[in-house]
Amino acid sequence: MRWYAIALPGFFFLSGCALEKTDFLSRKEPFGPPTAPVVKKVDEANLKTKAPKAATCIAFGDFRAQEAKYPERTSHQRQTLREEARKAYQQALTIEPGNMHALVNLARLYSQMEDYTHARETYEKAVQLHPKEGGIRFELGMLQARTKNWKPALENLRLALEQDPENRQFLNTYGFALARTGKSDESFQEFLKINEPAVAHYQVARMLAHLGEVVKAKDHLTKALAKKPDYPAAVELLQSLDAGETPPNLEGS
Repeated sequence: MRWYAIALPGFFFLSGCALEKTDFLSRKEPFGPPTAPVVKKVDEANLKTKAPKAATCIAFGDFRAQEAKYPERTSHQRQTLREEARKAYQQALTIEPGNMHALVNLARLYSQMEDYTHARETYEKAVQLHPKEGGIRFELGMLQARTKNWKPALENLRLALEQDPENRQFLNTYGFALARTGKSDESFQEFLKINEPAVAHYQVARMLAHLGEVVKAKDHLTKALAKKPDYPAAVELLQSLDAGETPPNLEGS
């Protein structure tokens, strides 16, 4: 979501968020290789005269969280970087307790750390403080779906879509979640809002096939091909099911 992104190239980290700064110009790759960067100590006396800003702490947290994703990082480096990111986001929240970016990015970080309890609690706080931001509720619903907590997941995905009815990502995700929980008819009706009937049937069939409900999946594919006989994706999926092949995985299902 566009309101999440914070990019401050070359930013200078202030007191309360970091006591060091990194010479990024000495690095040849984005965010640098997993070797120790060139570090310069910041004048601590000067830092004491400057109050940290929430935006600076968030930017520092974002940088550290991104650093942790670098593929060549060791497990220990990853953990250390994520801890630094967590502290930076929490510092931002001591400065601005309701800061939406800090809350959302902290919740995402907890999710990456597989600390789903804190991730859920942080998302819930963000939703409470920013009820008009459907994107936060959507991410909460996605987290709940990932942890198989389907009842609240469906409710939050539905409410997110209600806030932004034309958002295709919200609608598709909600449609797949309905099919995933056995609500195929409701799923089909959701997909119909943005697709022709053949495509709506195909989308439901994809989830049913993923769940191993081959007979029901074939039924929807037959209906899809009755509406659109030259629908390549439906033909391919039906042929794979007839051949007993394992259907492709659906991300987030």
